[in-house]
Amino acid sequence: MSVLWPAVLMARALTCSIKGIPRGLIVEPSQGCTGGCTECDLSDEPAALKSEELDEWLKASPAKPVTIHFSGKHSDPLASPLLKELTDTARENCSMLSISTIGLGLKPAQERLPVDRWIFSIPAATEKSWETLRGNNRFGEALNTIRTVQQKSRAMVEVVFTIWKASVNDIEAFNRLIQKENWQHNRMVFGRFDPEGNHFGRLENIALNHEDCPYILTGHDKLILKNNLQGCPLAGYLFLDASGILRPCPFTGDESPHSAKPEPESWITAREWLEQKKKRSYPACEWCP
Repeated sequence: MSVLWPAVLMARALTCSIKGIPRGLIVEPSQGCTGGCTECDLSDEPAALKSEELDEWLKASPAKPVTIHFSGKHSDPLASPLLKELTDTARENCSMLSISTIGLGLKPAQERLPVDRWIFSIPAATEKSWETLRGNNRFGEALNTIRTVQQKSRAMVEVVFTIWKASVNDIEAFNRLIQKENWQHNRMVFGRFDPEGNHFGRLENIALNHEDCPYILTGHDKLILKNNLQGCPLAGYLFLDASGILRPCPFTGDESPHSAKPEPESWITAREWLEQKKKRSYPACEWCP
């Protein structure tokens, strides 16, 4: 990393602020997934973002993003056959690059992708609860992937335990894994409700039986947030999905404004989305903790 990196970071952040462009871009490399959950219904031909499409969007922007984060909506970046090309393109156009994944399906040499941060999201901390949630036992594979990246990558590695109904009793097991596997960067979060979810976001998987879960179930069998939250946790980001469409965030769909044309006007129009996000006025905001 260059000694000039902090200065470049600050300059890009300032330019984004002046131009009114969010400082970060979340990119979905593929609409496919590597999890293989038995109850998940994904397309047989998932869309895959091309590096040329990402490059067009980034070149059209009035300001280069400070951060680019590869993640998914109901998908995983490791499912993309073009992940190397996408990371190369992103690396040339941002100051910080990260990948969020479930850690399944890592291909040879991918642990050496030019990223600054790997985020591994595991839904369980024991084989039993993993199998209950996913319908398969690939817990060991996920652990091996994390170990491989820890050993062979210079990037920061963070492990996130996402708590679901079937893994709500895995907190102590996760703490033991932290010590055993030397996960220096780690945290626990509760699974997010997503009525459009293919598997994990469904109501039956939410950890409503834990007192710290952000949701409660009303008498009308409707899930609502316990607290009336203000602002948007992703206010500083936009989302580019695998089909090349720019959206306010990973959780909004076609019911919200979006743009399919990689041109400066699209980025300028996206400025208007920020106020709606801050007011939490999109349908998806109703379930965003």
